[in-house]
Amino acid sequence: LVDYKKLFLNKKDLTAKLETKGMKVDLGAIAKGYAADEVAAILRSHGVKHAIINLGGNILTVGGNINGNPWNIGIQDPYNPRGDYLGIANIDNETVVTSGIYERYFEKDGKRYHHILEPKTGYPADNGLAGVSIIADKSIDGDGLSTSVFLLGLDKGMKLIESLDNVEALFITTDKKVYMTKGFKDSFTLINKEYTLMD
Repeated sequence: LVDYKKLFLNKKDLTAKLETKGMKVDLGAIAKGYAADEVAAILRSHGVKHAIINLGGNILTVGGNINGNPWNIGIQDPYNPRGDYLGIANIDNETVVTSGIYERYFEKDGKRYHHILEPKTGYPADNGLAGVSIIADKSIDGDGLSTSVFLLGLDKGMKLIESLDNVEALFITTDKKVYMTKGFKDSFTLINKEYTLMD
C-alpha cells in the first residue's frame, strides 16, 4: 500500500484521493515543520520579536534572543538520553530540524529498529547515519529535508544540501563522526569529545 503515485491531488477543488482502499497519508515528515512555521507567523503578526518554538526535533526561532545574540540550540547526541547534546548550533531567525535513529525505536536481539523507513524495503534505513540536522529558513523545509537527506545517506545527502540555497546540514554517523556543510560549520561548536569533526 506504499506508493506516492497513487495519491491524486486536485488543486482546483482542494481535494485529495488515494487510489487503493486501505491506503493512508502520513504527514509525519512535515507536520511539525508546518506547525512551527504557522506558530511563528502568528507570533510575528502580533509583534513578537524574540521567540523560540520547540516542537520536539523541530526548533524555530523568531529573531535572536532578547539580548540580541543568536539562540544556542543543542544538537541531540543520538546515543545518549534526551537532552544530552553533542554540540551547539547558533541560529537567528532560522530553524534547526533533526531526524535520527534515537527518537522512536525498539531493540530486538541486540539490533535497533528505528522509525525512518527505507521506502524500497519498508525496513529501517541502515546507511551508516545516526542523525541529520538541517538549518533552514522554513521549518517545513527543514522537516522534509532532514528525513529525505537521512534516507539518501551521507554522500548523496551532502550533494543535495550543497545544491540548495539557504540550507545547511550536519550528519552524524554511527561511528561517531560529524560531517557538515560549510554554513553549518560557521555556526556549530562540538561539545562531546567522543565525536570527531570531519573535513
